[in-house]
Amino acid sequence: PIILFLDDLQWADAASLDLINSIIVDSEESSMLVIESYRENEVGHNDHPFSAHLRELRMTGIPLGEIKIDNMTKIDINKMLFAVIGMSDLSETELLADIIYRKTGGNALLVNQFVKYLWDDGLLWFSFRQKYWQWDNRTLESKSIFNNAAELIFQKMLFLPTDIQLMLKKMACIGS
Repeated sequence: PIILFLDDLQWADAASLDLINSIIVDSEESSMLVIESYRENEVGHNDHPFSAHLRELRMTGIPLGEIKIDNMTKIDINKMLFAVIGMSDLSETELLADIIYRKTGGNALLVNQFVKYLWDDGLLWFSFRQKYWQWDNRTLESKSIFNNAAELIFQKMLFLPTDIQLMLKKMACIGS
């Protein structure tokens, strides 16, 4: 079996999508699974190249399955925190989950990165004396969160060693 995973296809141009379509439709390989990932909110209109790509695939009669992944709810975030932090009662993480939800809108990547940021900055810590996780809600309320993944990656790059940052700048000039 061959599995081909293609991510962020909302940014693909028409020629690339035509190539992908040819690989899927013209393939004699019956044991190939193609997984295409895209952000629905960026492909909303019918004249988007990816919308046309999906229409073309649907017309071929090839079986297509779609899985829609929504943002996390406050309840999802609370259950995740409860499982990871290991508090004795679900209600103990509700306020933290509410803060994280309001700051991230439930975007799974931002939720994950914001929790890591809280840990890295010492805003979420384990008290060995009291034997449970702690945080200060007022301090967390004052922290800002990144609006998107690109901003998040940029901020993370600022903490890389200077020589690595310089190398990344040079490499960025090579690509398009």
